[in-house]
Amino acid sequence: MKKNKISKTWINKQRKDIYVRKSKLEGYRSRAIYKLKEIDDKFKIIRNGIKVVDLGSAPGSWSQYYLKNLKIQKYYLLT
Repeated sequence: MKKNKISKTWINKQRKDIYVRKSKLEGYRSRAIYKLKEIDDKFKIIRNGIKVVDLGSAPGSWSQYYLKNLKIQKYYLLT
């Protein structure tokens, strides 16, 4: 199947994106993690003892962020 011009443009844009590269280096599944970090820094939404449901988490980078930043003893990660 031939790739059209739009998909080639998207692929090139992804290769140059600093957040895509950074997420790969840090082991996150997607670049969306940095938006969550920005929101958490501004509004402090992540606290110990809260329950989080990440519905429709296709790559799941937000779940990765929560697990790394919460000091919890038990957690359930449904994959």
